[in-house]
Amino acid sequence: MSSGGAEHMPDWVVHIAVAWILCRILRFKYTQFNPGNTALVMVGSVFPDALKVSILLEFMGLDWWDYLYVLHLPVGSFLLAGIVSLFFQEKKSAFLFLSLGILTHYALDLLLIQLGNGIYLFYPVNWMGFSAGLVPNDDYYITIVALVIAFLVYLVSRWIEKKQDRSVD
Repeated sequence: MSSGGAEHMPDWVVHIAVAWILCRILRFKYTQFNPGNTALVMVGSVFPDALKVSILLEFMGLDWWDYLYVLHLPVGSFLLAGIVSLFFQEKKSAFLFLSLGILTHYALDLLLIQLGNGIYLFYPVNWMGFSAGLVPNDDYYITIVALVIAFLVYLVSRWIEKKQDRSVD
């Protein structure tokens, strides 16, 4: 398994930024990527790291890492998305947008140089770990790059929206 939640990069800021960037770009072509659904993708992008709740539980003297680790496996992340989607009126849509966020999370985590065997993408069917081994897990430059790209996407999208608003008038 991976390092029990010790990954640093890409962390929540990067996961959320990349999810937002993807949704903002897709919104140019697909109206479904509205702010509400974009928020679902962003929330889904941190679901695999929900196991980090164990850090708070440790302060209370509880060691729950082994119990919550399943959340950092695709099977656990998608199960969590299924449970959370039950609280939405459009359950299928909520599940799909949360799942897109989960997929962005694992895509980024696959880029990391893993401390263990990599990510068990097909657990419990297969115990093979996957990792591209491209990015050190303590590389904070990735956070800066993700935030700069998010800011540029924001500026470009605002410019395009203003241009479209002027052409409608």
